[in-house]
Amino acid sequence: MFFLGGCTELAAWSATRGFIPMSGLMFLSALLQIILGAVMVFHPAPLMVALPFIFAFWLMFEGINLAISSFDFKRVGFRRWWIVCCFGVLASCFGMYCLVNPNVSAETIAWIVGLGIILDGIGNWVKVAVVNKVEKRFVKLHDRLREVTDIDWEEVK
Repeated sequence: MFFLGGCTELAAWSATRGFIPMSGLMFLSALLQIILGAVMVFHPAPLMVALPFIFAFWLMFEGINLAISSFDFKRVGFRRWWIVCCFGVLASCFGMYCLVNPNVSAETIAWIVGLGIILDGIGNWVKVAVVNKVEKRFVKLHDRLREVTDIDWEEVK
C-alpha cells in the first residue's frame, strides 16, 4: 500500500508541480512512501512489529503535508482550501493518537486492508457485470449487422 500510494503521489506531484508552489513536500512524501514500501517487501519481519508506529508517523506526516499544501491551494485561488487544511489537521491528530495507542494503529491497518479487499471484490463483480452487459450489446449489434448484410441488394434497387 505504501509503494502504490507513493507511486500515485509521485504521479500527482509530476502533474501539479508546475502550478503548485512548494510541491517539494509532495515529492518527498512520495519518495519516502516508495522507499518504505520497497523495504517492507524485502524485509517484512522486523517491520511487522514497527508497522503500527510507521503507520502513525506516516499519517502524521501526510496530515502535516496536507495542511501545508492547503495554503498553496489558497494562494492559487482554491476557495475551499480550509477543508483540505481541516482534513490535514484531523489526519495529523489521528496519527498522534495512533502513535500513543499502537493497538488502534494496528486495528486501523487491519480495517484498511480488509476494506481494500472487500472493495476489490466488489470492483471485480462490477467489472464482470459490465463485461457481460457489453458482450450482450455486441451480440445484438452483430445480429443486426448480419441481418443488414443478408439483404438482397437487387431487391433494394
